[in-house]
Amino acid sequence: MSSKFLISFLFVIAFLLRLLLVPNPGFEADVSFWKSWGLATRDFGIVEGIKQTNNNYPTPFAYTLGLMVKLYSLFADPHNFNEFWQNTNLTFLAISKLFPILADLGIAAIILYMGQNTLSLLLAVFYLFNPVSLIDGAWWGQVDSLGVFIFLIALLLSLKRQPFWAGAVFMLSMMTKLQNMIYGPLFFLFIWQSLGFDGLRKAILGATVGFFGLNIEFFLSKNMDRVIASLTSNYDYFPWMSLNAFNVWWIVSGGHGMQVSDKLLAIGIVNAKTVGLLMFSSFYLFALVRQRKNLQSFLESLIIVNASFFLFMTESHDRYLFPTSVFLLLWAPFYKNFRVFSVFYILFSLVYFYNLHSALVFNYPNNGLPGLSQLIQPTVTITASVLLIALFVIFLLFLTRYSLAVFAVIVLGITALNFPLYAKQPMSLTKFTPYISTQDFGSRQTNKSVNSSYGINSWNRLSVQYMFYKKGIGTHTNSRHVFAINSKFKRFSTDFGVDTESGPQASVIFEIYGDDKLLFRSETMKKYDYPRHTEVNIEGIKFLSLVTTDAGDGNIDDHTDWLNPMLYP
Repeated sequence: MSSKFLISFLFVIAFLLRLLLVPNPGFEADVSFWKSWGLATRDFGIVEGIKQTNNNYPTPFAYTLGLMVKLYSLFADPHNFNEFWQNTNLTFLAISKLFPILADLGIAAIILYMGQNTLSLLLAVFYLFNPVSLIDGAWWGQVDSLGVFIFLIALLLSLKRQPFWAGAVFMLSMMTKLQNMIYGPLFFLFIWQSLGFDGLRKAILGATVGFFGLNIEFFLSKNMDRVIASLTSNYDYFPWMSLNAFNVWWIVSGGHGMQVSDKLLAIGIVNAKTVGLLMFSSFYLFALVRQRKNLQSFLESLIIVNASFFLFMTESHDRYLFPTSVFLLLWAPFYKNFRVFSVFYILFSLVYFYNLHSALVFNYPNNGLPGLSQLIQPTVTITASVLLIALFVIFLLFLTRYSLAVFAVIVLGITALNFPLYAKQPMSLTKFTPYISTQDFGSRQTNKSVNSSYGINSWNRLSVQYMFYKKGIGTHTNSRHVFAINSKFKRFSTDFGVDTESGPQASVIFEIYGDDKLLFRSETMKKYDYPRHTEVNIEGIKFLSLVTTDAGDGNIDDHTDWLNPMLYP
């Protein structure tokens, strides 16, 4: 049997295996979003279509979704409500899943191309028949493989010394899967190391041209604000410990990551989100410092960054570790002991497949494997989290025993952030992020008045009767902002009042609660009242709540300020 025939045979079998999975409805909410966003793009164009939906992906991805629906239109009417929106609509499932299926084949082809030997064929087979790649695309219906495939094309272009096109294609990969932005500094550093400053300049130019080219319709219609929003709005879209990612925060939350806020304090006075960001940043810095101009080092950096993003950041999705299943295979030829690598990779794939499968059946229990769908108890999922963390540590030890020094950096960082607590220094409440934040108008503003929520042109300093404050919280009735302070403080003091920017009908009451117990309530305050001051005992209090109400006469003009709010250890 010739090698070309064997390769073709394996690719055909992998393709047919994926076709068998297509009828599974997968993650039905995701597929419904594809339908909604794609139909809007097909009917109204990309700019107007995105305006009419809750599309929170990078704007150019709507072209892909619009193409899905256009292809569907060749076979059926997308406006036939009962047929189109059925979760078992096989035509749409086949079309939408065809994108990740073809990307899977493309990734395997790139693995094969980069090695062009027996080992690379074995690694391509590892990917084609990996349960991780099978569940993510053909089963689940997600397009993570498409983003990775395009990123690998950008890598190939850089290796072919085509920096302009490498930068442009990298931008396409990021606009397909926004998570690819975390590879940007590593990728452009690799181009600089490999092709010099001129190569870096061309790559940045290519990325810039790619960005505006992919968003040209928004640029010409003066809707670039929507593009910027699509790149930034997801920062705190799901403020939970873990979005079913079996990681550090899944363990901390006791296996209930999507039920615990990441604004709760984790270590001292540092909340979980900040700790996670510090841990990820430390590993990212480690990856940057150790990266050299060779491909092996670059791939190691990609693995470190992707794995630490998944394992240590809060709000991490179950699917965020998918690229590592590809990067490890590209790195494998540089590790001399293939047997050890094989054991490592198979164990990683099985544990991560279990993570993806559990995330699917948490939401759609009928769309998973019988038996395995029942194995989702917290003790089992937490064990999987521990295993994934342990595998990451083992990989770090593969590289160098000194890599664990990054954990010392993390400890030092957390200690520094907690210094005010150790030194018993007063702290401004503005340093804390509430884990509950609700109000009837606008959004909570730190060190700015509530009208600042309209954007930079509306930014305004905090003031009451033109008495200005540098620090404080701008709110609007009716509001409730709850801060986790974990009994770390004994006293809370604050000024408060109606902001100068409010209208003449303002009429508000300020309240402070400790663990849902009323600690202070002001009299009714109005537009022209001067700021007032209060202090309350918060010893033993775990949750401090700042509340403003409309005093029973409606919330018109009720712009309220908590001014210079201070916590005392």
